[in-house]
Amino acid sequence: MELLTTWLRHNLCVGLCLLLALWVAVSGGLVARAESPAPTMHQVEAAFLFNFAKFVTWPDDVFERGDNSMIIGVLGEDPVGVILEETVRDKTIMGKKLAVKRFMRVQDAVKSHILFLSSSEESHLPQTMKALEKTHILTVSDMEGFAERGGMIALTVEDQKVRFNVNVDAVERAGLKMGSQLLKLARIVTDKSRTGN
Repeated sequence: MELLTTWLRHNLCVGLCLLLALWVAVSGGLVARAESPAPTMHQVEAAFLFNFAKFVTWPDDVFERGDNSMIIGVLGEDPVGVILEETVRDKTIMGKKLAVKRFMRVQDAVKSHILFLSSSEESHLPQTMKALEKTHILTVSDMEGFAERGGMIALTVEDQKVRFNVNVDAVERAGLKMGSQLLKLARIVTDKSRTGN
């Protein structure tokens, strides 16, 4: 009987300790969420841009310039650049240090590996996409219908969640390869998805 009492006391103590630890973890998480504001759209976009780079493979000769950096460019008005710099600071992908550069002309952006096109570029998007046609640049934007208009990745908001569409034809034309993990999360579109085709 004494042995049973000791066993019960021990296991009750362990159970209470586990419950206490769980309560602290949950309540701590709730406090943290209450004190931390929800991320802004630009913060989410910056995080997506960084993570896209992890699941894309560029042709080997793209990185034979002697530099040791992967450039994420922002074309047009810059809503995301400062946040993006903070997101990628001191980070590397495939041994390449990430660098953020801003451009006002597409001709200056051709050395980018990833290029975020600001909505300020929408009025001349066809000309911009034409200028990028023969490059190996991963193009990303939050413009409406960007993937259907020849862009590679379009960020969208559905049910208050950020999602993304991938134009697999545009990706293939650029000589890029996307990991299956990324494609499984995307809504796939093709050139035939364009309005009027």
